[in-house]
Amino acid sequence: MQDIHFQSLDLNLLRVFDALSDELSVTRAGARLGLSQSAVSHALGRLRVVLDDPLFVRGPEGMRATPRALEIAPRLRQGLAQLQDALSPTAFDPAATGRRFTIAAGAYVCTVLMPEAMSAIRAEAPGAEIRLHGIDRSLADDLESGRTDIAVGGFGRASPRFDREPLFSETAVWALSASHPAAAAPTLSLAALADLPQVIMATTPERAVDGRITEGGLERWVIWDDRGAQEEALAGIGRRRSIAMTAQDGQSALAIVARSDMAALVPRRLATGFAQQYGLKLFDPPYPSPTVTIEALWRKDAGQPTPVDWLRSRLRLAAARL
Repeated sequence: MQDIHFQSLDLNLLRVFDALSDELSVTRAGARLGLSQSAVSHALGRLRVVLDDPLFVRGPEGMRATPRALEIAPRLRQGLAQLQDALSPTAFDPAATGRRFTIAAGAYVCTVLMPEAMSAIRAEAPGAEIRLHGIDRSLADDLESGRTDIAVGGFGRASPRFDREPLFSETAVWALSASHPAAAAPTLSLAALADLPQVIMATTPERAVDGRITEGGLERWVIWDDRGAQEEALAGIGRRRSIAMTAQDGQSALAIVARSDMAALVPRRLATGFAQQYGLKLFDPPYPSPTVTIEALWRKDAGQPTPVDWLRSRLRLAAARL
């Protein structure tokens, strides 16, 4: 492998590498950077010569990164973030910033919290760019490298290298079609619930243990449930729940329940927002159901307040307005 002469390296090539590693598309990387497709392709050619590696190659499902590119990407992204912070004014000015903030959040948070948060962000920082993406197994590495600024969701144990802050609490309701015979009752009994086939709201249930996944020193909830309270209550009357379907997100679960004989346990704010549109009847659980805390999680940094601190304050304000 040849030595890299950093002093002669065009730093704009590093921005192209970062965009390509994120987008895995010459076209999308160019659109993100304001460059033509040919300019990105030319920059990639120069990078291949400098780094003595193909970096990004065509595969059966599109462009994929080589092992060398995968090795470089997280360290480069962290370095670019540090450069951006170093060149930013000491006192962060939201009105003048053009910074890109990246938030990892599931569909529920994006539906319930982000509309209110974006209202505040756009009012104070019209030049800022907000990128939302889902929460996946690379979350800890993305936070550590600076690829993601903040994650919002339900978390358990976390490495000391992360800070966290509770944003708001949520309770659960059972939703079923308003035309379902069980919806005629004023309340949902435990026996009636046991008779209903259920839709489970889960992102990656196949890898979950007790509804949670631990990766990179970070534990996160991937199944929206009541932490075993339902199973315990049903066992008390000699019954078990019947799972008929698993859905990726709450809105999908609600839409499916509206056209079926099934019921779904979903976040109250989400269900309330779609109850009229989908023709749903909502019931409190017929057993003690725990409250879920939605938190913000970010990489622990020492020193002066950062732009991410401002972003957290806007999320906190939005949560208070829910």
